[in-house]
Amino acid sequence: MKKITLAIIALLFFNLTYSQTYTTGMINLSNTSGLEFSVQIDVNPTTVTLTMIGPDNRWLGLGFGVQGMTSGEDVVIYDGTNLTDRYYGFEGQEPGQDATGITPTEDLEGERDWTIVSDVLDSGMRTIVATRATVTGNNNDYEFSASATSIELAWARSRFEGYNLEWHGTTNRGITMQGLTLSQDDFQLNDFSISPNPGKEYFTINLPNSANETSIDVYDILGKKVYATKISSLVSTVDVSKWNDGIYLVRVSNENATTSKRFIKQ
Repeated sequence: MKKITLAIIALLFFNLTYSQTYTTGMINLSNTSGLEFSVQIDVNPTTVTLTMIGPDNRWLGLGFGVQGMTSGEDVVIYDGTNLTDRYYGFEGQEPGQDATGITPTEDLEGERDWTIVSDVLDSGMRTIVATRATVTGNNNDYEFSASATSIELAWARSRFEGYNLEWHGTTNRGITMQGLTLSQDDFQLNDFSISPNPGKEYFTINLPNSANETSIDVYDILGKKVYATKISSLVSTVDVSKWNDGIYLVRVSNENATTSKRFIKQ
């Protein structure tokens, strides 16, 4: 009986540990009106989910674990058709060198790991959701960690309309460092529901457990916060009748966990 009990405890610990997701939350990289660029990275022990929101008529790029275009380091670029898995510099260039001005090289066929889950256009903005393994085994791929850590990011998007990957004088770019925090835990905030979804006049949030110290924040497709409140009941209704049609991110959080779901306003 003791061995069985220990086995059950171990299994519960395993499921808790290896089901946790860590997130950067939505990061606003560029706030230029009409050309906003935002990203979010969600990591669990097996899978990374990348959300990119930016203009629908130009390329978007994001480098992982870097503060610039360092040769050999990992970057993804949306090229108008695909989220292309690349590395800074060119084949044969010495790793660690400055690769500024050099169009990043695509990974070899068979080592292109990102898969687009959805690609949605709305009001001149594109929302891409893509996934890949946290650790791919490929030399040029960044290894993500499902833990409370930080990640350096370098970003760029074309200043001008189009998908020609030119790097001199044609991009807005920058660097940032973001922390990953626990998104889901055994309090199961991730089990909250939104209904109706899509909705026109309102949506109702149903929480699975205690609503003490629970906050609701809603962001539009540009990453701008459009609504915020604190709730003390398991059921809460939000009036959306005056909101613009489109996709919104609804974030529910308490002192133990934060998790998000998408809501579509029609």
